[in-house]
Amino acid sequence: MRMGSIEWGLAAVMMAAVPAIGAVQDHDRPAPVEGREVVVEAERLPPTGAPPPPGITIQPDRLTNRILDDKAQMFVRCARFFPVKLLHRVIDGKPNSPASLFAMDGFIRANMACWPDLPLSPMPAPPDLASCWAVNTSMGLPVCRSVYDRGAVLEAAIARFAPDAELTTRQVDDPAVQARLEAMEANRLSLAYSDERLRARALQCLVRSEPENTTRMVRAHGHPALQTQYVYRILDQGRHCLGRQGPIEVEPLYFRYALTDAFYRWVVAARGVDTLLPVG
Repeated sequence: MRMGSIEWGLAAVMMAAVPAIGAVQDHDRPAPVEGREVVVEAERLPPTGAPPPPGITIQPDRLTNRILDDKAQMFVRCARFFPVKLLHRVIDGKPNSPASLFAMDGFIRANMACWPDLPLSPMPAPPDLASCWAVNTSMGLPVCRSVYDRGAVLEAAIARFAPDAELTTRQVDDPAVQARLEAMEANRLSLAYSDERLRARALQCLVRSEPENTTRMVRAHGHPALQTQYVYRILDQGRHCLGRQGPIEVEPLYFRYALTDAFYRWVVAARGVDTLLPVG
């Protein structure tokens, strides 16, 4: 089973004519004035209990998603983040590549005492622990556990190894940064399916549209209710990235991890490096 495609289907976002990285509709932003510094207004935190904005609804039947995410969070709270070379392949590797799958499987095995519901013997052969591990919701919709495991690992890795990671409007509007991201993603997504590449473009667009709010979402690691409010804000302000103006139904936990992944790619491009993880 392809990892991630089902979860995006649950999000019920139909994307068409998604703009390229450098083609976000700039008419949605104030025109920059030459020689003037970009001033970011003081942050006004969204109330954590607030419902999503009009036009955004929460996917029903989210109990399975929350259970899988709770297990993923238990795993990363317990796991020691080693060996780093495996994390490089998990986070910086090509989606759908054997190297990335075997690396995630190896990371789980290196921390198997921390992975909830480890299968009884005989132990599945590699890379089975990194496979989808689909769990059906009460409505019969399959959800990939691996998506939440990998998302939690990425989020925790940023908090551990790159807590100062941030994005600004100036960075994401820099043509040189955009070109680096385009080149980097063309290589990284070379094994991705067409819908996965489309999804990546939409997420890159959302992060470019709301770089400061995405930074705040990532830095709110450990406060999921607050992160969910930032997910709503990013989607609300970046609707043009989804190629539609109609209602949007989301699974906030999945979208949080998807936006975090896109944030990571942008920061790598903005810094002109290959990774945010330790080298060596």
